[in-house]
Amino acid sequence: MKVGFIGLGNMGLPMAKNLVRANYKVFGKNRSKGKEELFAQAGGQTGMSISEMAQQLDVILTCLPLPADVENVYFGSDGLIENGHEGLILVDHSTVAPGLNEKIFKSASKKGIQFLDAPISGGNFGAEDGSLTIMVGGDKEVFHKVLPLFEVMGKNIYHIGTIGSGSVVKLINNLMVAFHTQAVSEAVTLGKKMGVDTDLLFNILNNSYAQSRIYDRHYNNFISKDQYEAGFAIKLLHKDMKLAEEMASDAGVNLTIGRELTEILFKAMEKGLAENDMSALYLLQSKYQENKL
Repeated sequence: MKVGFIGLGNMGLPMAKNLVRANYKVFGKNRSKGKEELFAQAGGQTGMSISEMAQQLDVILTCLPLPADVENVYFGSDGLIENGHEGLILVDHSTVAPGLNEKIFKSASKKGIQFLDAPISGGNFGAEDGSLTIMVGGDKEVFHKVLPLFEVMGKNIYHIGTIGSGSVVKLINNLMVAFHTQAVSEAVTLGKKMGVDTDLLFNILNNSYAQSRIYDRHYNNFISKDQYEAGFAIKLLHKDMKLAEEMASDAGVNLTIGRELTEILFKAMEKGLAENDMSALYLLQSKYQENKL
């Protein structure tokens, strides 16, 4: 099986590396050549154009930051669908709207190309150690064809239903991630203001009903170290919240807290935190109120 991986970012690069370690022949493609060089150093193959990958490979996985990037890679004149061959399997790990998944599926099907939406959760830590959650929408027979690849990259793999259903669950996941992120920001700020040692606060709450994986991630890896280099940037969480709002609107669901969180994320971006990790909402909560941001 000849595999392609397009998008060697914070998530894509370790995912592709894990496939190489599992003895798959993987051809990597990224906008910045530096990431391609890192992939080559890990044993990956480089040098193919996207159109060549579509013509020559069996399975191509994509993991891209923005819906516009997905549109370009799939629908461009040198893109995957225009140049793909019958029997090619395409899998998108990006977080996009279910409608875009359906658009890709319809166009791919006309050329005999198979497509799955398979967004991921678990952050760069999960990407590195191969413990991602992978949420898959699409034909179950196609899912089983690429399941061995998923099993290299993730530990919790779910076939959910028809095309777009993986993206539905991923957007709900990130909606709740935003809730928990703001909850951590407010709780740690309040505890600190009230004179409670924040390490002690974490230990207590981590053994109480307030415990969450997001609290564990944000506090131990970022807030306690006062270090906010992005694993998952605020601008990307804001993008996902906008997508979740659109999905909810289409479904006739009112996201009361969700709308406020989208505005908070936008405010963080206005304050220069767009490229910081999402845990940096704590900075907005703790320092903006003190007029330090």
